[in-house]
Amino acid sequence: MTIWDNIYKNYQKGGEAWATLSEEIHPLFKQFLSQSHFERRHVLDIGCGTGKYLSVLQAGGFKTDGIDSSETAVDMTKITLGSDSIIVCTNMFEFDIPKNKYDLVISISTIHHGTKEQVQNLVNRIYEAIVEKGLPHSFYTKEEVKELFSTFKDLQLDLDSNERWIAHAFK
Repeated sequence: MTIWDNIYKNYQKGGEAWATLSEEIHPLFKQFLSQSHFERRHVLDIGCGTGKYLSVLQAGGFKTDGIDSSETAVDMTKITLGSDSIIVCTNMFEFDIPKNKYDLVISISTIHHGTKEQVQNLVNRIYEAIVEKGLPHSFYTKEEVKELFSTFKDLQLDLDSNERWIAHAFK
């Protein structure tokens, strides 16, 4: 059982709602979606948690896939999304992201849970896998985020009310 599995099991029993479990869909995410166009409308959520963001995307016509290191979270997401999604319990740093399958990859408050080398490798794999555009999310110093995403185009950085960097960029 992973640390995150313990967190989700505790949450199911009425325990603390960590980070994004207690938050609404981030307004910058909503804004990004309203201003973007995706040809395939196929998304991968890295660290999908309970499937909250995937549910919004599914309702908006996206085909939704997700990964999470917590079997409990994966089960919760499968219940939320039904059988139309592929949801897998796996380590995000070991997951082989299929190439040319997704035109949107999201990770809400997740990919920073690793060493900087692991995060950089994951961001590089996201870049290689994306068909056209992507929305990786993380929070570091502004300079670190710029370096992480240096191969992307049109990098935009916003600092939200919780002092998290929100990065969105295009391949």
